[in-house]
Amino acid sequence: MEPSRNACLECGKDAGAPARTGRPRRYCSRSCQSRAYRRRRDHGRLAATPRRATPKTGELVDKAIALADAEGISAVTLRAVAGASLADARKVFGSRDKLVATMVQRLLTPPVRGTLKELAEAEWAAYRAHPWLVSVLASTRPPLVPAVLDTARAMIDAFADLGFDPPTALSRYLALSAYVQGMALLLLAEHKETRVGRTYRAWWAAEARRLPPWTGELGGPPEAADLDTWFRDGLDRVLDGLTRPPAAPTPG
Repeated sequence: MEPSRNACLECGKDAGAPARTGRPRRYCSRSCQSRAYRRRRDHGRLAATPRRATPKTGELVDKAIALADAEGISAVTLRAVAGASLADARKVFGSRDKLVATMVQRLLTPPVRGTLKELAEAEWAAYRAHPWLVSVLASTRPPLVPAVLDTARAMIDAFADLGFDPPTALSRYLALSAYVQGMALLLLAEHKETRVGRTYRAWWAAEARRLPPWTGELGGPPEAADLDTWFRDGLDRVLDGLTRPPAAPTPG
């Protein structure tokens, strides 16, 4: 009688006669056994990859960003965003802080490697589009989502490319970030004033009577707060100073 065929689970060839004791042979060779192991391993890695946000999660984040743009970050709560689906929002985000961190991750696109000016301009553009964002990030404890860390790393690397050692590159990045975020706080303040209907020119007209005479030499009040021009004018000067190599120590 012809012995029954014991097929290899990997290639389908005959794996040989089953052993008299123990489990039957599953593979015809060590090569097939290794290939099967690698495929199972890679499948496990792919299965463990974090899933992308579901459409519902994306909709909640979009709604939260729109609410913050319209009414300020203080208006963003899980209940305000989710409405009757508060339990679902709690299940997705857990807390308001995690919702805000997800909003930051959505808005701060990880930058490509670029010059310091390009990186500063990219951060300014994010604050220009969403003024409330600076109130979340201008902190000693910002949400450390990947996009925030990538932004910091890109700027630190740009300083390192100029020849600064890591500690100096970090301190100069912090100085540059302080300038960008400081100017962005003016954006936030102007956004709040405009939202309540008080224009920049109206404010100047109301305050002009109380100003000392020397302020007249500065020209008349501008039609609007030209924050973009002020930012770029200051940025060039800040970068001139921060990119200058440190002075050599004076011989003692």
